[in-house]
Amino acid sequence: MKKTKQLNRSCDVLVIGAGPGGLGVAATLEGWHPFTKDSLSFLPEHVSREVKNFSSDLLSFDTRFLMRNGVRPIEFYRNLHHPTNHPLNPSEYRLKFFKTDPVDWIMISIDEPGGLWNNVPTNQLTLGPAYWMELAHYPIEQFFQDNGINKDPNDLAHKNDLVNYYQKFVEYLGMSKKIITKSTVRSISKGKNHRRFRLVVDSSNSSNIYECDYIVFSVGPKSKERKFNWQKNELDYISSQFTCASDYSGENVLVVGGGRSSDWAVTELFKAGKKVEYVMRQDSDNHLRLVKDSLNLPYYDFLYGIIQEDNQRLTIHYNSEISNAFPGGKVFVINNKAQLETKFYLDHLIIEIGSSVAYELLDEWAPIKFVEKRDNYRFQLNQMSCDQSTFESSDIKNLYPGGYLAQGTGLSVIGFHAGSYLISGDIYRKINKLST
Repeated sequence: MKKTKQLNRSCDVLVIGAGPGGLGVAATLEGWHPFTKDSLSFLPEHVSREVKNFSSDLLSFDTRFLMRNGVRPIEFYRNLHHPTNHPLNPSEYRLKFFKTDPVDWIMISIDEPGGLWNNVPTNQLTLGPAYWMELAHYPIEQFFQDNGINKDPNDLAHKNDLVNYYQKFVEYLGMSKKIITKSTVRSISKGKNHRRFRLVVDSSNSSNIYECDYIVFSVGPKSKERKFNWQKNELDYISSQFTCASDYSGENVLVVGGGRSSDWAVTELFKAGKKVEYVMRQDSDNHLRLVKDSLNLPYYDFLYGIIQEDNQRLTIHYNSEISNAFPGGKVFVINNKAQLETKFYLDHLIIEIGSSVAYELLDEWAPIKFVEKRDNYRFQLNQMSCDQSTFESSDIKNLYPGGYLAQGTGLSVIGFHAGSYLISGDIYRKINKLST
């Protein structure tokens, strides 16, 4: 069926992506503004005195003052939200919120609230405590209390808890009517009709045009699927990501990866009694460093145990990659170091190599400056260069990379959520919607 194309809506701000990065900004744009009655003792005295003049609505404070005085604005908000290494009772939080007028915003997302957490494996756990994943407007301990969930914010969170949290976050803050899901942004260009940006957005049976003056570009790090050169034909035994061990019949499974998600898949498949071939390009030293550094997580403790015992149901092929795949489950793996090729007959091949950011949506403004960012656990991506006071893109005026797409953020929710207030505050100031 041919999709119709029409101007669906014009708005001031369009947020792309319903993951934690987009939701934090959207909640603040909805009028939930941060304030504090804290002493701000973590700031230099002269900076603290100035900030206190704006403590009743922190968005009214120009964060460039912090930069001029040697304080990173994202660290300022992070210290207000997470001043300790353990969760606080919601009544003890230094960063609090009041409701005021919203700006004119909408959100476009292919996923439901929670973003990529809707698509991770069925039993996936977080890599850190549940409270690391919270957005300050609605502390996760309060979510547990409100919904009768008997869980500790210090414990690892299950996927289902997180997805439920982000959906309740949207309901709690009254954002539901402004979030459009099951829709994909196909292009972004310079706007017409007196707006700065023009977006083509596809849904199931239509292709609509949105125009806006500000974009929060929080598409997430997995908005563009990566493929190998040998993936020229669709083969029914190949999966682009792991879901749940019970979804894979038969005994022989090969997993391609080498990072967190593939380690999880291998562990779950092994527990389900599968014979697992694990293929990765890196050498054993790099992979085992990741495993040993993560033994505080139960599934890594288990994985390390079966590696140490040299269990015959798990074979790890380091310095290796798939050279070709054919119908019927026939797959060839080459060891790049030894230049030896091995043939396997598989029931399933699971590719867990991660994805990349759909930066090609911004090609009209190319070239765009990026900063390479990586952590110690094989997670890496290119962050957009941006103003550290506001997170506005250095290359595209009025576009703000959200979540960990912004230069200078950490590669986790606890590492990037504080940037929500820099983005929202700058937009509020630009459209003159602050009450002070």
